[in-house]
Amino acid sequence: MNQDNFNSFVSSIALSLLSPTVIISKIVESELIQILEDIGKASEEIFRGERLPILNYQHQIKNDDVI
Repeated sequence: MNQDNFNSFVSSIALSLLSPTVIISKIVESELIQILEDIGKASEEIFRGERLPILNYQHQIKNDDVI
């Protein structure tokens, strides 16, 4: 009977030590996903075209260049 109490004690200690670790890792995971999504949205804004300068150049198409 003493061995059962010891196993129960070890199990409860292990569970109490691992539970906060799992909860904290889930919180960090959700925050990291949010940060990565924000970075992705910011990079889309850069390449969307509002912040890029308009390039003024003349491009003439010759009849020979038409495919």
